[in-house]
Amino acid sequence: MKRMLDIKDLATVIGLRPQTIRNKLNCGTFPIKTKKIGRKLLWDIRDVDKFLDALKPIN
Repeated sequence: MKRMLDIKDLATVIGLRPQTIRNKLNCGTFPIKTKKIGRKLLWDIRDVDKFLDALKPIN
């Protein structure tokens, strides 16, 4: 499994469209730490897992 996710992979994992993620990044409201390598935005899978684990389950 890849350790870093690009925006398309992140969108699939968390269930948002890539444009929604970009909009939240531009507004400063995206909750997962972003790494920028060159022009590419990447997310560490461990940070994504922490975010998903912190969400309240729906009963």
